[in-house]
Amino acid sequence: MFRYWSKTKKFAEKMLFPDNIKCIFCGVDIDNFEERPYCDECAKILPFNNGHRCEICDQPILDEANVCDLCQKEKKNFKKAFCPFLYEGSVKNLVLKYKDSNCRYLAQPLANIISKCLEGIKIDIITYIPMTEKKEKKRTFNQSKLLAEEIGKILNCPVLCCFAKIKDKVSQKNLIFKERRQNIIGTFIAKDVNLNRNQNVLIVDDVLTTCSTVSYCAGLIYPKVNNIYVCGIAREYVRPEKTLFKTKTFFHQLNK
Repeated sequence: MFRYWSKTKKFAEKMLFPDNIKCIFCGVDIDNFEERPYCDECAKILPFNNGHRCEICDQPILDEANVCDLCQKEKKNFKKAFCPFLYEGSVKNLVLKYKDSNCRYLAQPLANIISKCLEGIKIDIITYIPMTEKKEKKRTFNQSKLLAEEIGKILNCPVLCCFAKIKDKVSQKNLIFKERRQNIIGTFIAKDVNLNRNQNVLIVDDVLTTCSTVSYCAGLIYPKVNNIYVCGIAREYVRPEKTLFKTKTFFHQLNK
């Protein structure tokens, strides 16, 4: 019965959201889905993360610095982050739709967009930020794992579960930088996975804000591998030691 329902659900999703046809943001028909899964009109207004930004955490920077204030004050446990979008407007709505409305079909086109940011980077192993069993069961899937699997197909790279989330603490969503660092301690552990010093590892998450989660997890395997990179769908702008700015406000600043 479960298998029948699963097949029926997949068929319905294909009918409602056929692959390689519609813009993932507005739903209009497009011809070049594999190359770019969004239409020309959406491309004009999407908050791409392609301006001057931190060479470590990929956060936009308004001044001429190459490294943002947060990365200058605290060393990250990864070499570089990659995020194609800013977490704002239609991108934010799409990410929430993907995560909270069980829209798994979005993983493949989003992975395709992320993978283009990784061109020229040698990746040997892909892993992802896990969820607790309780939370994953409630959501029915881990959005970061699904993204990692799709990126793995594109890059022809194995995907391993390198971490386990052993408990849920207060949500990181509304915490400032210092609170996020403290809140994440003791939340994840490294699993017994065969890694070696010659490997470059990519950690996949959905949205990067202060990078506290990905940096903490990277620190768990840092001594065992060569380089660690991280990636996500979107990057949210953060002001050091202050309440998080809304990305919308910052994005408007960039376009003045």
